[in-house]
Amino acid sequence: MLNKFQKKAIHIIDNPCLILAGAGSGKTSVIINKVITLITIYRYDPKKIFAVTFTNKAAKEIKYRLCKKLTIKQIQDITVSTFHALGLKIIRSEYKTLGLKKNFTLFDEDEQLRLLKSLADIHTKNDVLFLKKLLYQISNWKNKLLTPQLVRKQIHSFVEKKYVFLYEKYDFFLKQHNILDFNDLIFLPTVLLKNNIYIRFCWQKKVQYLLVDEYQDINISQYQLMKLLCGYNSNLTVVGDNDQSIYSWRGAQQKIFYLLKQDFPSLDIIKLEQNYRSSGCILHAANILISNNINFFNKKLFSTLDYGNKIFVFMSINEIHEAQQIIQHIQKHKCRHNNQYSDYAILYRSNYQVKVVESELIYRNIPYVVHAGQSFFSSLEIKDLLAYLRLIVNHEDDLAFLRIINIPRRRIGLITLSKLKIFATKNQISLFVASTDKRMIIQLNKSVVSQLNDFVVWILQLSSYLLNKPESILDYIINDINYFDWVTNYYNNTVLSERRIQDILFFSKWLYKTLVGNSITVPLKLEDILIRFMCGDFENLDSDHTNSKFDKLHLMTIHASKGLEFSVVCIIGMEEGTFPHQKSIIDNNITEERRLMYVGMTRAKTQLLLSFCKNKRKFGVFVSLQPSRFLFELPRKETYWVKYHINHNEKIFNKKVYNI
Repeated sequence: MLNKFQKKAIHIIDNPCLILAGAGSGKTSVIINKVITLITIYRYDPKKIFAVTFTNKAAKEIKYRLCKKLTIKQIQDITVSTFHALGLKIIRSEYKTLGLKKNFTLFDEDEQLRLLKSLADIHTKNDVLFLKKLLYQISNWKNKLLTPQLVRKQIHSFVEKKYVFLYEKYDFFLKQHNILDFNDLIFLPTVLLKNNIYIRFCWQKKVQYLLVDEYQDINISQYQLMKLLCGYNSNLTVVGDNDQSIYSWRGAQQKIFYLLKQDFPSLDIIKLEQNYRSSGCILHAANILISNNINFFNKKLFSTLDYGNKIFVFMSINEIHEAQQIIQHIQKHKCRHNNQYSDYAILYRSNYQVKVVESELIYRNIPYVVHAGQSFFSSLEIKDLLAYLRLIVNHEDDLAFLRIINIPRRRIGLITLSKLKIFATKNQISLFVASTDKRMIIQLNKSVVSQLNDFVVWILQLSSYLLNKPESILDYIINDINYFDWVTNYYNNTVLSERRIQDILFFSKWLYKTLVGNSITVPLKLEDILIRFMCGDFENLDSDHTNSKFDKLHLMTIHASKGLEFSVVCIIGMEEGTFPHQKSIIDNNITEERRLMYVGMTRAKTQLLLSFCKNKRKFGVFVSLQPSRFLFELPRKETYWVKYHINHNEKIFNKKVYNI
């Protein structure tokens, strides 16, 4: 059942539409029903409907929920993807115009840093801070659609000249080796559509209707890509919440809401303000809190659910006491309401805060899962196997070559690899090609030449094998190099090696299914899978792998909690300098921190717990702290301040003390 505003949003077809969807207001239902309406009532071709989401997990959810109303063929024809996957789709189609070879690969951040280190001079190659700043600057330039040539026209200072010099070397290396970085998946298609009128027109014909989810999270380059795809037509619906814009460090800006109104004058705006998740008390407090921000679009969430319990605010002596209080309260609440541990989440501003909470949970033997954003795909073994697959797809991927050339050992030493690098660089060829070049072979002894030749021939054979039996490629590699034996010998620990082997088997089984496909998901090519790994499009695999669906208490940052919901939510570390973060206080960026607090609060369904400490240990010394300003911005009637029971005569703090 849809409310009247949701129904209205679904039937706005002739004008571009902005759906301001508050937390828990059923925006996914609107997107799904709009897609169904476009096909069944307005007779749009499913092949020309594109829905862009923020994560692959959200894309999968949309496809599965479409099953109830559409045919399998229609669902397979609809493009539901992330922005980066959409960019990849365009690049795959237009790779020749972009000057790429078909089987390009993608660098992750670690490989970008390794490359920049190799390109930097002797004075800066070991300066990690400099390299990270350089990587951030290159990413920023690409988000602004600036090539090295355009940047060079704008720079003035010595540092900027150094940055752009390395940007040019970095860009040349990527082009030479048929490699893209993460930002290229938006940068390249956007620049292409902007500069090539014919290709832009072709893609605008392909995209008959475009829907964008989590609009508040996109950056300026993604906005430009969106605008180029839909042109000046009215075939656009974006769904977002300006009060949940919390990714400025990824380039997201409130500016995109003003640009939308400016670039699409006929824009219709629909506000979804009915919340189907949280109690009235939590929503009222969240509305009061966010009203302290100045907004271009104002909205006020409401609920027809019970008003519910007050928000509990716990004061603690220190972080150890804080963890004890919160977990004790969760245990009592669980027993009283007969809940599962999976109904509870402890949220925090920064990852370092979780250690003390984990210690207390372990001491009390409470099952939990930490959503830390550290993918099991970052383990050594999975990265090794991914490197094998990358080199099979793209023989010019030098970093993949260097990673696996001696895994398992092939007796190819550092001196040989150094000679290969020098020769390859001088002749502007890949290490793979250099390995069989006659000019290179005469510099090496016969045993090394034999090892290199066998390796190259084997990789070429695997490339042929991939064409015939792609679904079995990983099993073939593992068996052929006796990789399980290598893992067992490497760790020299039965328990640890067995765990790693289980990880590999899980990965192999998943890869097989993805290459084969099913009734809803079309089979993917290996090259697409490899790039989508780098895009983070398979983040839901980690939860499957760690069995987090079992009854476990959830621990995560507030950023990671976005899009989730729990019966009871506790936010710890509500002190000035912790939340809001000290850097945000210095940079005067409290508005985004307040939006982050708003996101954290609206994850809770029935009960919200907040906690702060009087003191915390920093650099081995206890320092006195002040409660977060956000606690004072909450309505007094909706909060219940719980004072610790060690010294009843002690005041909590000097002002606004609520005596319970």
